[in-house]
Amino acid sequence: MGCKIGMGLLVLVYLLTMARFAFQPFQWIPGKHYTATPLERSDGAVHLFPGLALESSGDVRRMRTALMTSNRMSLEVVLKTDDLNQGGPARIISFSRNMMIRNFTLGQEGKALVFRLRTTATDLNGVLSELRIPHVFAPSRIQHVVVVYDGEKVRLYLDGQLHPSAIQLAGGFENWGKNHALVFGDEVPGGRPWSGHLQRATIFDRALGIDEVAALYEGRAVGFPVLAEEFTAEHRLRYRRLFITHDPAAYSWIDLVSNIMGFIPLAGLLWLIFPARLRKRKKLAVWGIPIALGFSASAGIELTQRYLDMRVPCTLDLIYNLVGTLLGCGLLWALLDGFRKSRDQGRRGLFPPTE
Repeated sequence: MGCKIGMGLLVLVYLLTMARFAFQPFQWIPGKHYTATPLERSDGAVHLFPGLALESSGDVRRMRTALMTSNRMSLEVVLKTDDLNQGGPARIISFSRNMMIRNFTLGQEGKALVFRLRTTATDLNGVLSELRIPHVFAPSRIQHVVVVYDGEKVRLYLDGQLHPSAIQLAGGFENWGKNHALVFGDEVPGGRPWSGHLQRATIFDRALGIDEVAALYEGRAVGFPVLAEEFTAEHRLRYRRLFITHDPAAYSWIDLVSNIMGFIPLAGLLWLIFPARLRKRKKLAVWGIPIALGFSASAGIELTQRYLDMRVPCTLDLIYNLVGTLLGCGLLWALLDGFRKSRDQGRRGLFPPTE
């Protein structure tokens, strides 16, 4: 009896350990709360606020390809903030996967403007080389904001004028993630809402000059943007996929190994708590039940991660977990088979054949 309790506790510790790594940091987010909020427009602008965010209706894949080819970009946004107490920073426009992984983000931190851009010279979040300029936002008027990256610096144009502040930044966009959404007013998983009005957002695959920025400020067309969002059509933020695919920029050998290793013990632990009559059905006990349970557990973990802050369901994690389960089943089968052969040889040693 005591042995069974010990085995049960061992399985419980294993399950709690798996949950600790799978569900960290345990902060739930409302997965579909954006879809129920009515859309408000006035004076050619859409009003965004907590509970309402928009996903771009443009060709985001084409935009990403064009920017990665040129390794330059300009982002124009015409906006009016509702509140100078927003922080996080609050996401005005974000091309990202979650709060920790992005290609670029324009945000508001109080009165300060924050622009984060991932290049081959930065981290995956673009935080270490962000452009942060204080005393930019004013809630009483429409503002014209253009951020330009030319491969050497990130500059800000405010209402057609070049701002004196800039940051040095190098690198290209070869490390940009592919499973990112272009969202206005928040991140894909939620948690960084922005309140304000958006009239227009335009993205170019080159660094605009001061004359071109002045023309945009005056309402004149400039060149050929790779994406232009006028917010004339309702396009709510929603989860576009249950599972994302592999993102090379976020790939980690540690992630691969841990997802495989975490599921290897499953078959052996199940064998310890199985009753004797189930162990007699060896194929079912060693292969059938562990594989079914391992797949179900992994799918359940990935589904739950959809509703966890900073966690994203991933198809490759599901595959890695299944590989770990299969390896565990194979090791258990080999161990039991080796034990059986050793036992049979021992019996033959005790009772040698007679002539």
